[in-house]
Amino acid sequence: MFDYRKFPTLETERLRLREMVLKDHHAIFAIRNDYEVTKYNIGTAYVDIQQADQLIMGMHDEYRNRKSIRWGITQKTDDSVIGMVGFNYWNTSDNRGSIGFDLARAYWRKGIMREAVGMVLRFGFMRMALNRVEADASIYNIASINLLLKLGFVQEGHQREQYYEDGTYHDLLLFALLKRDWQQRQEG
Repeated sequence: MFDYRKFPTLETERLRLREMVLKDHHAIFAIRNDYEVTKYNIGTAYVDIQQADQLIMGMHDEYRNRKSIRWGITQKTDDSVIGMVGFNYWNTSDNRGSIGFDLARAYWRKGIMREAVGMVLRFGFMRMALNRVEADASIYNIASINLLLKLGFVQEGHQREQYYEDGTYHDLLLFALLKRDWQQRQEG
C-alpha cells in the first residue's frame, strides 16, 4: 500500500505524472489564468503568479500531511506541466478519495485527460486501497461529465445552487466509481 514516503511518478503510453515543483509555476499560472479552463472550477481565474506558487506549496503541505496527492501532467517528450490531476482528499478510514483535474486548453480533445485520470484511478484502487472515488462537475462542464461517464463513474446526485460565484449560484453533479465496478471494466 502507498505510504507517502516518496512521491510516486506514474507513466502512461504518452504521459508522465510527476510531483509539481516551484519551477512549474509559470505553466500552472498559464493553465489557471485561462478563464476557459477555470470557468467551471470553484474559484476565479488566477491574476498573479504568486497564486500558482501558493497552489504548489499548498499541494506539498497537503501531501506531507497525508491529506491529498496531486500530480503535474507532462508529456514524455517534454517535462513542461500541461495539466494537473489527483486526489483532492483521501479518507483512509472510509477508503475513499475525491479526484479533480485541469488541462491546458491547447491539449483538450486529445485523450490526454482520459489517459491521466485512468492511471490515477489505477493508482488509487491498487496502491491506495481506495474502494470509492468521488468527483463533482458543474452541470455545464459537458467535457468533464462525459469523461467521468466514459471512465465508468455513475452520477449519484445533483447539488442545486451548491456554490456562489460571479454573481450567481451554480449547480454541481456528483459522481462516484467503486473499485468493484472499476475492476469489472478492467477485466471486460
